[in-house]
Amino acid sequence: MKRIAELCALLCLTLLCSGCAGGLSDETLYRLPKLPAEYESLEAQIDTLIASGAEYAAPTSGSNLQSVQMVDLDGDGEEEAVAIFRRASDERPMKIYVFRAVDDSYQQFGAIEGTSNSIYSINYVDLNGDGWREILAGIRSDLDVQNLSVWSLATGEPQQLLLTGYSRYAARDMDGDGRQDLVVLRSDEESYAVADYYAWDGAEMELRSSLRLSSTVAELSRLTYGTLSGGENALFVTSVTQDGAAAVDILRVDEGALRGVVSSASGKASRFLDLYPGDVNADGVTEVPESVPFPQPDPESPVYYRISWRQYDVAGDSAVVRETYQDAQSGWSLLLPTEWGDGVTVSRATNSEGSATTFYALGGKEPEPFLTIYAFTGDNRASMATRNGRIVLSRQAEIVYAAEFYDGGGGMIDEQGARERFGLMVTEWTTGEN
Repeated sequence: MKRIAELCALLCLTLLCSGCAGGLSDETLYRLPKLPAEYESLEAQIDTLIASGAEYAAPTSGSNLQSVQMVDLDGDGEEEAVAIFRRASDERPMKIYVFRAVDDSYQQFGAIEGTSNSIYSINYVDLNGDGWREILAGIRSDLDVQNLSVWSLATGEPQQLLLTGYSRYAARDMDGDGRQDLVVLRSDEESYAVADYYAWDGAEMELRSSLRLSSTVAELSRLTYGTLSGGENALFVTSVTQDGAAAVDILRVDEGALRGVVSSASGKASRFLDLYPGDVNADGVTEVPESVPFPQPDPESPVYYRISWRQYDVAGDSAVVRETYQDAQSGWSLLLPTEWGDGVTVSRATNSEGSATTFYALGGKEPEPFLTIYAFTGDNRASMATRNGRIVLSRQAEIVYAAEFYDGGGGMIDEQGARERFGLMVTEWTTGEN
């Protein structure tokens, strides 16, 4: 089964590079790779579906983007094949076929049909604790209405456990009981986001509670599952307003109901700098980024920001656990000493050789530069990085990072401190929300 999973991964890579395959038909691009003999029965059944007028209908978002996906749905260690098709001539054009391995062949086990014209995303989560992973399909209709449909195949016959309108959703253990719950974000009559909390009650997915968020559905940016400072599970909902402000609603489940730990309506909004909640100091707790402007030497100076990373508890109280400067354009960050506080400001300049970010100490008549971090990208980057006593912080394929120190600033940071506090930013790749 691992071999076919690897082949499907190869198919996904082939699709990502499809722009290099001009002239190939869609059917050729989405065709399952040639399989070893033991999987010829699966390939034959898929070929039969295509011959009957079906076409591949890969999801357009989420982490599962292949038309044919290998998933262990029943937890027996053997992967099932989930094939997603569309037959435009049918009254119910969307098809999700599930094939199970039987001896040396695959046999069709179940089929889910729908009236939608496309599948936005697909996911597999055991929501009722029976050992079978349910199929969660985000579907879109001709009217561009988006619904979440949850199906169980535990009996061999598809059973729909839930159908609801949605914008985003997260399937996570919200109450700490070890079972996956479902939080569905949808729009209310005024276009504000509402979070619906569903949990399995022994017979169905029960809507336990609903909570209106402080942002509109259009402002939603990302859902992040994480942990509060006391170890409680939580969902961090990041929104970005039209004026570029970032706000985070933190949700948790308490006594069977969804509660708001922090709401963006409480004034916890800051400029959005393409950063999201995460465990930045590897302590098992999720931190929320808050952009704080550096002091401006004069009103005409550009505004630069440091990032305060805050941890929250169940009461909504927070504590800053670290502060960083993030240079997203050049891909580096600096962990700022706590004693710098508001006594430091920043300027940034670029030219054909790369970028230079200078840190200044405040408090005197004029700002005193004490550190410049360079990101050299030009042809002379290697020599530029060691000129004028600069030290190399990191060498990458097409960029060299270096630091230069000045007498001003009263020993704010030394070479060892710069090396220890400097880091490269990791670009987070995402295939989209569910």
